[in-house]
Amino acid sequence: MMLLANEDAHHQFFMELFIIGAWLIWKERNNQIFNRAIHSLVSWKRGFLEEASLQAKRFKPSKIDSFLALISAFS
Repeated sequence: MMLLANEDAHHQFFMELFIIGAWLIWKERNNQIFNRAIHSLVSWKRGFLEEASLQAKRFKPSKIDSFLALISAFS
């Protein structure tokens, strides 16, 4: 199923974006369970953008600009 989604997306950073999104869903869930916080799409999106910009630092210098341009489209 993931392979089909990756082929349909035709995007260079599909797996990175998917993993960051899943990680942030997990963090939102834990925050709701353990801290009784109210989760929302706004808090998920804010966390996604922060985490994605941190993850961009581990990319090769030639790919950082295209990744940052992609995540800036989400904001």
